[in-house]
This record gives sequence, structure tokens and C-alpha cells, in this order.
Amino acid sequence: MSKKKDGLIEILAQYFWNYKSYEIDGVMKSYGISPNESLNPHDNKKIYAKTGLEKLSEEKIVELSHHIVKDAESAFLNRQMENYLGDSIFEFTYVTRRKLAEYLGMCPNFEGNLTLDELLSGIWDLDEPFDDGEMFVFSRASIWDYIMQHVIRNDDISYKDMLLNILNFKYISDDSVIKFLEKMVNPETRTGEEQEEYVKGINEIISADGFELAVSGKTSNELIYKVYRKNAICSNMKNLVFAPLGKKPDIVIDDAIDNELKIVGDTDNCLFYNFEPNSDGLSWKTLVKWWEPKSLNENVQQDLFTRLLNSMDSKPEKYFFTQYYKIYEEREDFPALIPQVYLHYDPHAKIWRGSGVVYTHQRMDFLMLLSNGVRIVIEIDGKQHYSEGDKSSPKLYSEMVIDTRELQLKGYEVYRFGGYEFMNITESKRMIGDFFEKLFKKYSI
Repeated sequence: MSKKKDGLIEILAQYFWNYKSYEIDGVMKSYGISPNESLNPHDNKKIYAKTGLEKLSEEKIVELSHHIVKDAESAFLNRQMENYLGDSIFEFTYVTRRKLAEYLGMCPNFEGNLTLDELLSGIWDLDEPFDDGEMFVFSRASIWDYIMQHVIRNDDISYKDMLLNILNFKYISDDSVIKFLEKMVNPETRTGEEQEEYVKGINEIISADGFELAVSGKTSNELIYKVYRKNAICSNMKNLVFAPLGKKPDIVIDDAIDNELKIVGDTDNCLFYNFEPNSDGLSWKTLVKWWEPKSLNENVQQDLFTRLLNSMDSKPEKYFFTQYYKIYEEREDFPALIPQVYLHYDPHAKIWRGSGVVYTHQRMDFLMLLSNGVRIVIEIDGKQHYSEGDKSSPKLYSEMVIDTRELQLKGYEVYRFGGYEFMNITESKRMIGDFFEKLFKKYSI
């Protein structure tokens, strides 16, 4: 038996030992474990548990350990598993947990509008005895008594050390980490700029594990944040084909092994952007810098804006695009809103393909590439998306819904606007501003 399997069996057998003799058999069988029926759990629960665990392969023991860790939500059990499973039992890694403790420990006004016990209760059982290494439990102070003595009265333990050494922040369940982070930025705890700063700082840390705090609603006109798994795409970006002028680009594969594409023929018809290795998003500032050698105007930003605007035929699209840049043009930098982007591409026309069309919708109205792999598709739906002439078309509507579903399954966020929303200039201007404000707040931009 390997050292890893033997060690995990010892931990799991001890875990099952905590159940009463009449419970242990049913509990073990619920996990698919069959102890030796010739033994009686009343005689020795630990040996009884081991007989069932030893029948399992090391792979099954590891799988079982992950399962039990989630069910038990025990920091003590998680700490025991560390030598054998590392932080694989968690979604928030040890590195992330330590960074969070360090960041939150340095933040001003840790408790916010709450008292410290109000902030911590509901996540930790503050009445539990604190394990300070003493042999006898009855001699230990409660966790809260220990915090009162050393964090509040004596001020000789920092908030960071309180989280890591008293509250076992490194070993608590992922659900408890989420509850704690949500409580730290709850409007009952803090609001306004302080809340925004905490959200921004936390998101910079937890994004590495694929999570984010994002707005989920409001209470008393204050923002409520919840932890969500990020809808991100991790693949490395290579090419961006966008803003064609009137006709499809003529694209060839320059190197199939390296996935290198090349525009031939009328190369000015379409814009072709190559990302730097490991690029993280695409900002307007970066796009303007790329355009500078191509610009025919001293004002490079204006020249690029005009070139992009000319690739659009639809008035609502042009209005949407123009309003976005009007709103954010005073900022030093912001995400580029990229028009007419080919996310799919078939060089042949529908007439050539006939009934064997590969992609019903090849070009997206707008694309935004945010940091951490977040990709936003924005579609402005005119009546051509759901009607033929003046008659509604279930077929066209169905194709649009299928396209949206496929993009979302690939990890893109898709936001659709109806052309009718742009009929009223005043309302549409407010609507566009409100949309981007909420979108950027969601991603702490």
C-alpha cells in the first residue's frame, strides 16, 4: 500500500470513527464502502472502517476524500488532508487564501459598520474552544475570547494572523470563503467608495481561481455583490478579423500548424490584428497604438474611429458605437468596442453552399475583450434577425437563438439589443450609458 493511500485511509477511518456504532455502517455504505461483515462496529469502529477502505484503489480513496471533504466542511479534516492532497480539495487555492488574508489584513476599517463578532459570526462558530496547543480542552478559551484578548484588547495579533492562525482561513470550506467575502462587501458592512475598493482588491486576487464579485442586485439603493464563477475563455488569443468595408475578407492559412492566417487580395478591405503572446484583453489605447503606422491623419484616434465607423451600415449600430466612445473618450484607457468581428468564417457564400451552410451567422456586431479571458459579444437586432420583409419568421428567430446558445456554450457573454430601443434618442443614450456602467461595475473596470 502506498504512503498516500495509507495516510488517507487513517484520516478517513478516524472520520468515520466519529459516528456512533449504529450509524457507521449506513454512512459508509452511502459512500459505496463495504466493511467486513464478519466484524462488529461496536467492537472497534476504526478497524471496522479500515476493512472497507482498504478494499478501494488509491484512485478511489482520493476521489472519496474529495467527496467527504465537501460533505464534512471541517477545517480540521481539511488540514489533515493537506500532506496528501495539497489544495486540490479546494477551488480557492492556498495561495489565493493567503493573499486574501494579507490584503484584507491591510485594508482600513476591517469590520466596516459591524462589530468584529457580527462580521465573523455565521461563518465561524466563535463559541468553539480555540486550540492553542494545550492538552485539555476545558482549559481553552473560546475562539471569540481569544480574539477579544489578542486582537481587540492587547492588539498583539493582526487581522491577517487572526484569519490564518485563529480562524483557519486556509482550511475552511470554499462555501465559507464565499460567504465571508460576500459579507465583507455587503452594504450592511460597507458602501460607496469603500465597498468599491474592497470589491476591486478582492477581485484582483480571486480572478486567478476563476471567480469574481459581481453586482447581483440592490437593497435600499445600495449594491449587493455575490461571488460568481467567471465566464472566461482561457485559450490564447491569436487573430482578430474585423471592420470589413463592403465585402468578405479574402483569407488564407499561412501556416496551418501555428494557426497563422493571412489576408490577401484587397488587404485594405478588412482589418487584421495579431495579438501578442499571452495578451489579456484589448483596450482602446492598445488598438490606437497598433493603428498609428496605418493612420492617414495626425489625430490617430479620430482616424481609427472613422475607419471603424465606416464598416457599419446600420444606423442603430453606428449610434451605439458612437455613444460608447463619447461616454469614455475622456478616460485614459478603456476596453475597445470592436465592430463587425468575424468569430466564425466560411470563405464560400451561402449560394455556393446551398443547404449545407456551415455558419448561419459569421460576423458579430461588436466584440469586447476584457481582462482574465472575458469575452463580450453585443448584437443589435434589426427586424432582419427575426422577420422576412414585414412577416415574422420563426426560422430566422430560431437561428438567432441557436447562435446565441452556441456562443454562450463556448464561454462568450452575449448581450442583445432590439433596434426599437434606439428609436428615442434621449432614452437610448441613457440606456447605453446604463448598460456599460453596469457591465464595467460587474468586472470592476
